[in-house]
Amino acid sequence: MDSPLKADSSKVIKELRAGQLNVVMVTGDAALTAAEVARRVRIIDAPENATYELSHSNEGFRFIPLNCFGAADEDACYSFTPDNIKKLGTLVKKGHAAIALTGHVLTKIAVQAVQESHDSFPATIKDSAILNHPAAKKAIAEIVPIVFIFARHEPRHKEAIIIAYNSLGRHTLMCGDGSNDIGALKQAHCGVSIVSIPDLEGKQRDAIGGIAKEKSKTKRDKKSKKTEVKQVENYLQALAEAEDDLMHCSLGNASVASPFTARKTSIRCCKDILQQGRCTLVTMVQMYKILGVNCLVTALVLTKLHQVGVKQGDRQMTAQGLVIAGLFLFVARGKPISKLSKKKPPSSILCVSTLISMAAQFGVHFAAIMAVTHMSEIFSDPYDPSIVPDGPFVPNTLNTSTFLMTMLTMINTFAINYTGRPWVENLTENKLLFRSIVFCYFAIFVCAMDVFPPLNQLLQLSTLPTESAPVFNVGNSNIISQATETYGFRTLLASFMVLDTACSMAFESLIRRWRL
Repeated sequence: MDSPLKADSSKVIKELRAGQLNVVMVTGDAALTAAEVARRVRIIDAPENATYELSHSNEGFRFIPLNCFGAADEDACYSFTPDNIKKLGTLVKKGHAAIALTGHVLTKIAVQAVQESHDSFPATIKDSAILNHPAAKKAIAEIVPIVFIFARHEPRHKEAIIIAYNSLGRHTLMCGDGSNDIGALKQAHCGVSIVSIPDLEGKQRDAIGGIAKEKSKTKRDKKSKKTEVKQVENYLQALAEAEDDLMHCSLGNASVASPFTARKTSIRCCKDILQQGRCTLVTMVQMYKILGVNCLVTALVLTKLHQVGVKQGDRQMTAQGLVIAGLFLFVARGKPISKLSKKKPPSSILCVSTLISMAAQFGVHFAAIMAVTHMSEIFSDPYDPSIVPDGPFVPNTLNTSTFLMTMLTMINTFAINYTGRPWVENLTENKLLFRSIVFCYFAIFVCAMDVFPPLNQLLQLSTLPTESAPVFNVGNSNIISQATETYGFRTLLASFMVLDTACSMAFESLIRRWRL
């Protein structure tokens, strides 16, 4: 008699562990059965002779070899002491040992903890109440970090295990397929219920195995390729029929308690949730960063720059709004990568690295915008009525240069704050966003160099000066004015744009390296 494993369980667990995630088994099966299954699906790496079970007898608790069917060799056992727990924990972490714990022993640990707490302990108290006692929860939380096989566990035991992990500050995901998993599914931070239909699982397993077998035959003998292709098509059809049957089957009781329900027999949905969750988290964090920096830049334009007469036209504001809205849409289209990363994304927008990044970017943008503003003031007529804060908008050098620089800083926030790998596809892989940003950069520099005058007219931009400063500002000599005289207004404006982009990217790169 044999109960085959799910076809892809071993592969999925391998991918989860490669992402530095701890995978444990909580089951109602016997410890020996659970340990063998855990070893097959790679939950544990320890050999049979290094797998221990925490047992209880009149002498107390101790760790004994799981494959010991008679009197245990004392030299191969470990007493239940803090030093031995720490020692076994080190071995478990290195993959040199594995620990199994049954529900019966778990209850004994809880009872002992409650008795030692000197609280009143009624003789008729239920096991479920014992497991919920504060002293019992503390004792369970001390032992669960080194255990990866929880066997002979009833629903209340499963729930207590999840509560213990939560109390340790772990983030838990529970995957179950039966009504005995409901309590644990509700207690986990993320509960996932799957479908358990042995007949359909058998069809899927046979189809997948048949496809693999035919592919191996094709490699060995290319002459029978047509026959084998037909066989593969039959297996694929059987697999599709099994998938279709899953879509029409009734969900189990576990789906009532779990936030996520998959019409699948595979645990791959757990990996999918982690990938999509990390992608969503990273996308939201980068969106808030973009919004934060852009809001600071907009506040600068509406306050400081408004006092020196900087204004924006209706067409400019409309174009700016459309561009930013489109880029936000394309940012949200970033897809998760197929491989789980060992590194975890930032959990909050208020983390130190994010705030430092926003401050550094705004500092660079502030310096660049103010430098362009001072450079443009040299070419502004102080008696021009449009320079007055409440004056009308008129396209001039000051308004044009500051609009182009401000627009560039906003585009930079999208290009720089897009996180990319190892959680989301890179900027170059997000084709719509990448091409849109490249187009925006191209359009800004075309407008700055006045290459296509109709575009400047559409955006209410004036022609930028190519000659020296006018007579009324000749005496206004400083570093920026001297640089303008030497290199020209357009060249210096383009240089400030390049410097703003390069410095912002450099700061963000340093902060990411420090964070990761």
